[in-house]
Amino acid sequence: MENTKTVDERKQQRFYRFYHILKVIAGPICRFFFGIRKEDEIKLPEEPCLIVANHTCYFDPLIIAMCVDQPLYFVAGENLQRQKVAAFAAMKIFHCISCSKGKISVQTIREITRNLKAGHNVNMFAEGNITYDGTTAPLNLVNGKLFRSLQCTVVTINITGGYQIVPRWSGRFCRGAIHAELKGVYTREQLHDMTPEQVLEHVNQDIYAEQPPVEETDGRVYRRGAKGIHYVLYVCPVCGALGRIMGKGKTILCGSCGKTWQYNEHGKIEGGLFQTIYQWNRWQKAHIKEMIQQKAPIEISTPKARLMSIMDNHSRQVRALGTLLMNGEKLVCGDVEFALKDISRMDTRNKGIILFSLQNGDYFEINTRKGFSGLMYKTVFETFKECGS
Repeated sequence: MENTKTVDERKQQRFYRFYHILKVIAGPICRFFFGIRKEDEIKLPEEPCLIVANHTCYFDPLIIAMCVDQPLYFVAGENLQRQKVAAFAAMKIFHCISCSKGKISVQTIREITRNLKAGHNVNMFAEGNITYDGTTAPLNLVNGKLFRSLQCTVVTINITGGYQIVPRWSGRFCRGAIHAELKGVYTREQLHDMTPEQVLEHVNQDIYAEQPPVEETDGRVYRRGAKGIHYVLYVCPVCGALGRIMGKGKTILCGSCGKTWQYNEHGKIEGGLFQTIYQWNRWQKAHIKEMIQQKAPIEISTPKARLMSIMDNHSRQVRALGTLLMNGEKLVCGDVEFALKDISRMDTRNKGIILFSLQNGDYFEINTRKGFSGLMYKTVFETFKECGS
């Protein structure tokens, strides 16, 4: 037992040593590209705590690591384990806790609990995904119950500025200013005296951020075009077509009616009803809900899709190739069909790859040769579920 403990202690010492070396190396880079300053460092409580933050861009783990004064263990998507280099770095060097998107994992909760009891700080982006439109998605009640059940101090951090630097839908990185602010520190005694609903209300309020409105632009110029905007915008506000929005250069185009908009250097939309992606996305969600409530026929499809089963060892096996189709009753890929009532959860990774799990625990991924809006399928699926269709 002593030998095992000695090995664990040595692993932890190596991790802390490497963690601090990385912070020293990455410091100048983060100051240059993200505007992070040493004087803005966040001091965590002395006791082990769970850090809950909003998820604005792919660099958020690095931002959190640079902004807090203690080493952290991160909760990361299990898809990292399918990439050899990323898996080695995440699991062997940084000891990340694996979490499956689109699937509730008891093992993830156990690992978080084990690390907290071992005296480690754990960071999780409770949204479970990077924001598509710059706005923090509200957490569900499961999170409120989890934060109470862990019986530890919960710290909330609000990140702003990351979305402007590299939006999820775009592959273009731009310099900017990211700010991470300590919002709340909730001891386990305080959490015990609150209901899960009250805990959730506090956390949602602390980590909420949204894409700045036009009148509050910081004047920065982001040399980014509209390429990739179809990952987040999928309903035309003029003709109502689904999945026909495209981005080319600075132009946003509907392939159905031909309407165009301009995406300017401040990240704003010109020439239509909406000035921000957040406004457009909020409208299209409401539009989908209205269509479903009015029993309007909805059928979306994408050619050349690939359905894969995700195994317990994180490997993937191709199940079907062909057109992806979804309506109010089923999800079809090639010759494989799933009833919507049998799908328990659906989520996305990267720009738009779909992940979903069945009631029986089976786990799947759908991608295409050319990128498509997995967000559109996720929104339609969740709205059908919400409306009881």
